[in-house]
Amino acid sequence: MWPKSLHHQNLSEEEITALNKAPSLRFRFILAGVLVIGIIAALAVNLVFDYSRKLADLSYDRLLRSALLQMDENVGLIRNEVSIDIPWSAFATLAQADEDRVFYKVESLEQGYITGYEDLHSLPPNPPVLNQIQFYNQEYSGEMVRFAWLERHLTDPEGAQTVRIILGHTRLSREEMASAVTRRAVEVVVLIALVAIALIAIGSHLVLRPLHRIERALEDRAMGDLTPIDINTPKETHHLKVAINHFMVRLQTNLEQLENYTADAAHQLRTPLASLRALAENARDNTSPERQHEALENIVKQCDALGQTVTLLLNQAVVSHRLQTQRLEPVNLLEPITASCREQAVTALHQGVLLSLDCTIKTALVLGDSFAIQQMMQNLIENAVRYSGADMEHASEIIVQVQEFDEFYRINVIDYGVGIPDVEKERVFERFYRGRYDMAGSGVGLAMVKDIVDHHSARILISDTEPKGTTFQVDFAKFRMGVAPYEIIICDEKSHSFVSRVAFQCDQLRRVR
Repeated sequence: MWPKSLHHQNLSEEEITALNKAPSLRFRFILAGVLVIGIIAALAVNLVFDYSRKLADLSYDRLLRSALLQMDENVGLIRNEVSIDIPWSAFATLAQADEDRVFYKVESLEQGYITGYEDLHSLPPNPPVLNQIQFYNQEYSGEMVRFAWLERHLTDPEGAQTVRIILGHTRLSREEMASAVTRRAVEVVVLIALVAIALIAIGSHLVLRPLHRIERALEDRAMGDLTPIDINTPKETHHLKVAINHFMVRLQTNLEQLENYTADAAHQLRTPLASLRALAENARDNTSPERQHEALENIVKQCDALGQTVTLLLNQAVVSHRLQTQRLEPVNLLEPITASCREQAVTALHQGVLLSLDCTIKTALVLGDSFAIQQMMQNLIENAVRYSGADMEHASEIIVQVQEFDEFYRINVIDYGVGIPDVEKERVFERFYRGRYDMAGSGVGLAMVKDIVDHHSARILISDTEPKGTTFQVDFAKFRMGVAPYEIIICDEKSHSFVSRVAFQCDQLRRVR
């Protein structure tokens, strides 16, 4: 029997009920085997039944033929009259069956009835053929009788006549012989079927054993062990093992992301909390009202920065969860872009930065997640606002530009701030990396932007703005129903050099379906 796991003893009542209601692969396997064997056995019994009847007819037809030929040898024509002397051996041949009865009739087409049962009027189902014995079944005297029929010509110097001999034998012995053969064959078939069912029951245990091995391998693991399963399994369960391994890889990735998120939260909250503590102690120790008011103002600013950090971390957690659980759907790219610009416009004005949206198209349909794209745009705009307002005596400007190309849409976030040095452009997407520590920031915003861009199979490029500043360029593939895979070529607008060639496959569309 299938060995039960020890952990099944700790199942709850609901789990036990669900387990009892769950279908059994072993039962289905055995049931399918029993049905197949039953059908085969029924066909075999039917074939054996037909064969046994034919075998019995073949055996007793030989006796019937022998008796008929003996009667035919003793039929003669004397002076144009048919005479017959039926030998005793003809009936002795058929007397081997004690309960069977014999009927016969000899007649001439010219002379008429000669001997035998005069009321025996039997004709073969097929057209009569001279000198050819025909066997057939026909009811006579309330019983089913097997008849042998023969018709031939007799000649002598004085004339010629046609003689017909009909010899019948009841079917009791035949049926008994057929029943004996069928019964023995049925016994053999049933025995074979039982043995086959037993082998199927044993085979089901062997076939399903790899599943139990996988179950045991998982149950014997320590908590937190998400390494791939490395046991040998048959081809039929190999895909299941691969699927479990892939699931554990995804689970390991989720746990690592959770650990990173926890580390991010601890890293981002530790410094503001320490600063708040220091400011609070300073306000407590200072007796001057002016110094206390200044300390309280700093505490309020630090609380605002802490609130922004908590909001960013929460958004990061929501985006990370959506990227792992939500499927990409057709969305209008302009909606999250417009919403982000609207939310950041006031913040930009407070820092002396003018935020504008340059877009001439009405619809930009892409395959994506609207919330994640909005978070991406908010981080790009916040980053542009932060560095555009730094060390600037006059008002600066940020332009969010949306352009349409043949195969993709391009988003440009253009600022005229301090810019990013070339040596730092490849590092700005690293988590916790900050180009300037004298400015407020967390170092995780652009890292989240990179995750969102990669999840959408998009591409992001950083270039310099003339005369100074930074441009973040993001390209999203167009969503087109039923279009074959296409390519996007992304080039640096400043140097016109080839950067990358990205193939956007329509399998994303199939996943949405």
